[in-house]
Amino acid sequence: MAEKKSVITKKGKEELIKRLEELTTEIKPAVLEELNLARSQGDLSENADYSAAKERSREIDEEIAKIRYTLDHSTLVEEETSSNGKKVCRLGGEKITIETVKAKDVKQFTRSFVIVGEIEANPSEGKISNTCPIAQAVLGHEVGDIVDIEASVPYKVKITHIG
Repeated sequence: MAEKKSVITKKGKEELIKRLEELTTEIKPAVLEELNLARSQGDLSENADYSAAKERSREIDEEIAKIRYTLDHSTLVEEETSSNGKKVCRLGGEKITIETVKAKDVKQFTRSFVIVGEIEANPSEGKISNTCPIAQAVLGHEVGDIVDIEASVPYKVKITHIG
C-alpha cells in the first residue's frame, strides 16, 4: 500500500527548515556542552544535571527526527490561481473570512482562517487543516460564493473576504 504524503505550504516548509537549522546548529550543541559539563562532575548515578541534560538531548533528537521525516514525507503545495483572475480560496493562500448563512439550527458566526496542510494546522493561530470540512468546502471558491458545510448538522457559509 502506498504511503499517504501530507501536504505542506511553502511558508510551513521554510519554518521547519529554520527550526531544524536552529536545533542542529545552536540548541543541540549547547545541550551537548551541558551534558559534558555535567558528566565531568563525577558520579553520574546521582547527578541531576546529567540526567536533565541527557533527557533534553533525547527530546531534541526526537524533534530533529520528526522534522526530517516531515520534510522527507510531505508534498509542497503549488500556488493556485483562478482562470478568471479572481482570488480563490486555496491551500497556503491568503486569509479567508466566512460567515454563516442564516439557518434555524446553526448559531451565526464569522470566522477567518488560512488553509494549511495537516502538519501546520493550529486552529488557535487561525490555521485550519485542508482536510477539515470547512476547508474542503471552500477550496476553489471565490468571494460571494455560498458553500455547503458537511457536519452533523449541515449548514451553509458565505465567503466574504480573501486577503
